[in-house]
Amino acid sequence: MTARADPSDNQQMAALSDLELLQAHPVATILLDADGTIIGVNQAAESLLNRASVTLVGRSARQLLAGWNVGLERVLADPAKSAWAYSVDVADGQHENVAADIALGSCHPANGWRVLAIHPVPRSGRMPFRKPGSAARSAGAAAAMLAHEVKNPLSGIRGAAQLLGKGGDSNASALSRLICGEVDRIAGLIDRMQGFTRDGGLARTSINIYPAIGQARGVAVQGFAARAIFIEDFDPSLPRVLGNHDALVQILLNLIKNAVEAAPTGSAPQIRLSTAFRHGLSWDAGDGRGPQPLPVEIIVADDGPGILEALADNLFDPFVSGNPDGQGLGLALVDKLIRDMGGIVQHDRRNGWTRFQLHLPLANAAEEQS
Repeated sequence: MTARADPSDNQQMAALSDLELLQAHPVATILLDADGTIIGVNQAAESLLNRASVTLVGRSARQLLAGWNVGLERVLADPAKSAWAYSVDVADGQHENVAADIALGSCHPANGWRVLAIHPVPRSGRMPFRKPGSAARSAGAAAAMLAHEVKNPLSGIRGAAQLLGKGGDSNASALSRLICGEVDRIAGLIDRMQGFTRDGGLARTSINIYPAIGQARGVAVQGFAARAIFIEDFDPSLPRVLGNHDALVQILLNLIKNAVEAAPTGSAPQIRLSTAFRHGLSWDAGDGRGPQPLPVEIIVADDGPGILEALADNLFDPFVSGNPDGQGLGLALVDKLIRDMGGIVQHDRRNGWTRFQLHLPLANAAEEQS
């Protein structure tokens, strides 16, 4: 292991001590100086990055963490800052980048040295930070037009069908029920699409996420998820979030329904509901405010076969569905509602579980709005 040249005697002794500790650490770990320059790496990091220490020492962490561009300069410029980031691209210099969760923390506040821990994750487990929203906004205009042109005539068709069924003829009655059923189905579809027409009108306030989770599960168990096996893993210490209770219930119901429908025919789906606090996770929505922290996480996971890879990049777009009988509106509405609450939804596949992750902002009395 090699340290950067020309440190003071005290720094040399500290570097040797730190490097010995690095070597004993089983996680890929890198030692940085106050400028963000690599001054040491352990064998786990050499193995992960497929590079010898002599090719890494003296390089800037900015080159290594090329995929972590949001807030990187600000974090590296302040040695007192600690940071966590998920699904970052770490450059290995020879092959494709390594997908990893990383943690950056101070080890010598006096001279600004820090340690960078790198936890690789499989490609299937990456958090695909996409820019949400444009497809759902386009669907909003289409929904408004469709509602205006179609919904009013439907009520007339239904009324005529009911009159037809009152004639006493059994065939006419059967046809009446068929027509009314189809009209109701189409009207329901229009109602669901109209959810996209409400842009920016969602009232947000300080809420506790657990009543919404409990309500969604209760409704699901009494209906479409009666056979599901629920597994809960909750962090009881989570703070309140800035959101909307009813919208969060609707989001969770849609995700639980998707999880139930993903189960193979005849099997009881396992659905895992979990919560956590994710330090350092933030999202830049491109609205000029810069990266906003979204530390509260809710995960709805199922043990089904997962999403078709061909659909993964467009999963939250309207009319995209892996279910032959699906209309492709459930996840698009989830995406819109979570954005209206200032959060994001992501999808991944990890350890045999298909996971939908909701990330929400903390409540702040100064930011509550309606």
